[in-house]
Amino acid sequence: MPKDSETFERIKTSRTRNRLPLVLWAVLISLALPYSLFADPLPEQGPVLRLDSHSAGKIPLREEISYYKDTEGTLTWEDISAADSEVEFKKNTDRMPNFGYDSSPYWLKFSVEAEESLSEERFLTLEYPHIDYVDVYWKDSKGREGEFHTGDMLPFKERPIAERYFVFPLTLEDKGSIEVFIRIKSEGSLTLPLHLVTKSNLERSSRISLLVDGIYFGALGVMVFYNFFLFLGIREKTYIYYVILIFAVTYFLVMSSGYGFWFLAPNSPKFVNSSFIMATCIAMIFLGLFAEEYLQTRDTYPILHVFIRGLTIVWSILTILPVFVALRYLMPFTAILPILEILVLMIISLIQSVRKDRKARIFLSAWIFSLLGVFIFSLNRLGFFDSEEIASGMLKIGVLSNVILLSLGLVDRINTFQKEKEEYKERADKLFELSLMDPLTGVANRRFFDQELEREWNRSVRTERPLSLLMIDVDFFKAYNDTYGHLKGDQVLCQVAQALKECLNRSSDMIARYGGEEFSVILPDTPVEGAIVVALNMLQTVEDMGIPHSESTFTRVTVSIGVSSNTDREIHSYQELLGLADKNLYDSKAFGRNHIRH
Repeated sequence: MPKDSETFERIKTSRTRNRLPLVLWAVLISLALPYSLFADPLPEQGPVLRLDSHSAGKIPLREEISYYKDTEGTLTWEDISAADSEVEFKKNTDRMPNFGYDSSPYWLKFSVEAEESLSEERFLTLEYPHIDYVDVYWKDSKGREGEFHTGDMLPFKERPIAERYFVFPLTLEDKGSIEVFIRIKSEGSLTLPLHLVTKSNLERSSRISLLVDGIYFGALGVMVFYNFFLFLGIREKTYIYYVILIFAVTYFLVMSSGYGFWFLAPNSPKFVNSSFIMATCIAMIFLGLFAEEYLQTRDTYPILHVFIRGLTIVWSILTILPVFVALRYLMPFTAILPILEILVLMIISLIQSVRKDRKARIFLSAWIFSLLGVFIFSLNRLGFFDSEEIASGMLKIGVLSNVILLSLGLVDRINTFQKEKEEYKERADKLFELSLMDPLTGVANRRFFDQELEREWNRSVRTERPLSLLMIDVDFFKAYNDTYGHLKGDQVLCQVAQALKECLNRSSDMIARYGGEEFSVILPDTPVEGAIVVALNMLQTVEDMGIPHSESTFTRVTVSIGVSSNTDREIHSYQELLGLADKNLYDSKAFGRNHIRH
């Protein structure tokens, strides 16, 4: 079959023969030469793949491929394969064909020549199972023709060979040649790892894949049940978030590997394609919820916490969009947003790791592997990374490493909580024994507060962790006593103490009655930003109680709060921390009351 460029030159020569003098030809060539150096090369067909008895069992099809983008989507095989076809195929490079996210149909073609009778049947494989429509046409040198029509938008039974990816038999046992045309169209990524394989290689690869993937998904299933039973025993919501996260990721990997369509829903292609996106969204939703609890982002990083919560809302919306929106518009989001969210979580865990937070170090280690896997996988789907096998393998390794490390982290968290629980029980017993509880309000008294503040300060210095303090005063309390009586005043103190106590979510946080109408709160492992969030919540909670106070400018009982933290400025002792909080309290009262100052 002559090359297109040679055909072009013959036609041009036949039309102009005997019409132009030789000198004029020389002039025209000299004028055209500079342009030809910069013009696009003429369309070119890839080289013929030649096979013999010594050929490899698995041959990647790369530079042998020529392709054409059917922008209008109207071409048929007859149009493409006709002898007088004007379709200009482009030669592929030495990389795997990958056209990224493009909904236009693409035609590919290649030729294979058997130089002798082959001992084994050959198969064409497309090892990316998420192409919507795959049409394969072939014709050989003996005049035989055939075609196959399949894709993940058609029932699984339409595949000529039952396999998790696409496999097509080719008639190459005898000496001769075959020309193959492939039409592909998809709403998702056009990743095209094409290979020519022998029957024995295909069977061996299939057996190994089933064995390895069976062990892999079995391991993930074990981790799902392991953490689920931990949740049943502990009733900690962090664990149910993690169980759903692992389950969604496992489901995603089952679907992305092609097993879901093969074994779970072979007659429901639309469901499989939609659930592929939905699994990604659900996984990212519960990743955000899990990270919020595990890293305690609400208290330690309020701004980043809002960002993560915003992404969680975005993922929640994306979960239902496959019902209304074409998948090609959603695929780029599911490829890029996971990297963004994981990067933010890694930044948080990195900061906490620098502060010697053990659980954050485990989280960071786990997500380093996953981020690398997700990054390579996303690059492959977007068309910037060549190897489908490496991309999928890195994603699976990253996920499994993540699951194992985070499960160990949760076990460590259980042990830490158990240890803290025992410590706080001992402290509670000691509190009871020494009668360190304020008899009126039921919270700790001044004596216990002084001991705890000194102990938490020493721990903060030793571990280089933040420590914050709140000083709280009931506004216009003397006037309240004078107006409503001391009995009513005592009731208000009890109500305020209980309301303030309910604003504390962690067992390590402590509230005490400092004296008279003053209360103090110790917030271990809390920077000034987190302390301000707690203070604002307390301020609003007391005001929302709506206790009438006719002598107050606000007509109801309110409080003023002073905040101090060793992260806000350089503080050398717990006495300085207490003095700063007390000063800020008086500043807030001078500012008009019902305020916080820090």
